[in-house]
Amino acid sequence: MPESFTPRARLKADSNRSPKVAVMACENAINGTDILRGEVELAYAGDDLADRALFANTAVDRIVPAQAPDAGLDVTVENYFEWAIETPPFEGQVPDIPGVTWVDDLEPYIERKLFTVNTGHATAAWFGYAAGIEKISDALADPEVGARVRAVLVETASLIVAKHGVDAATQAAYVEKILKRFANPYLPDTTLRVGRAPLRKLSRNERFISPAAQLAERGMPRAALLQAVGAGLRFNPPGDTEAAEVQALLASETATGFTEKVTGLGATHPLFADVVAVVEAHQSAG
Repeated sequence: MPESFTPRARLKADSNRSPKVAVMACENAINGTDILRGEVELAYAGDDLADRALFANTAVDRIVPAQAPDAGLDVTVENYFEWAIETPPFEGQVPDIPGVTWVDDLEPYIERKLFTVNTGHATAAWFGYAAGIEKISDALADPEVGARVRAVLVETASLIVAKHGVDAATQAAYVEKILKRFANPYLPDTTLRVGRAPLRKLSRNERFISPAAQLAERGMPRAALLQAVGAGLRFNPPGDTEAAEVQALLASETATGFTEKVTGLGATHPLFADVVAVVEAHQSAG
C-alpha cells in the first residue's frame, strides 16, 4: 500500500487540522474505542496520537437482522436507533452529528443497552433454538421463551436501577420497548444468527456473566440469568465454531475448570459457585 494511503500517513497529514480526527468504534464491545486505541498505539508506537486524533467511546443500538444473500447494499434495518457518545475526549469541541446523544458518563448507557438489548436478544435466541424455533419474533411469541426473556430482563433492570439510579418505571418502559423491537415480524432475524458465538457471550465482561456477577456482588437475584447461561451451554448448531469449542471444553474440563476458563470468574467471586453448579448440571445431564 502506498505510504500516502496508510492510516499512519493519514493521521500525519491531518496533524494540523482542527478539530482532530475523531475515532469512534461503533460496536457491541464495552468501551470498544479504548480497545481500538490500544491496537493503534501498538501499531504506531512512537507517534503522538494525541496531537492528531481523539478516541471516544460510544454505545450504539440498532438491530440489523440477517440479510438476503443477494441484498447487495440494500440493507434492512429497523427504524429505531440510539447512538450515545462520551463528550470528555472532545474537550469542549463537540461536533454537530444529527441523532447523537452526547453524555458525560457513558457507562449507564452502555450497560443499559448491553444488559437489556444484547442480553435479552441472546436469551431469546438460546431458548428459542432449544425449542426448535427459527425466528426471534416467533421465539418472543412463544409463552415459555417469552417468560424466560422477561425474567432475565427483570434481573438486569434491577441492576441498572440499583447501580445507576435509573428510575424503575423508566427502565421498565425501556424493557417493554426492547421486547417490542424483538417481536417485530418485519425484522426476520434468526435464533441461529443471534445466538452464535456463545464462547464470547459467556465471557467475563459480556452480557450474561457481567450483570450476573454484579448482582451477586450486591446479593441480588440472578437465577434467570443463570438459567440463560445453561441455555448457552446447550446452544450447539452445526457450523458455529465457538459453540463447538464450548462443547469441547465441557467434555474435557471439570465444572470448576470450565467456569474459570470461559467466564473468567475467580473462585472467590460470589457468582462462581452458582455458575459451577449450572455447568455441573449440564455435564451430568450428558
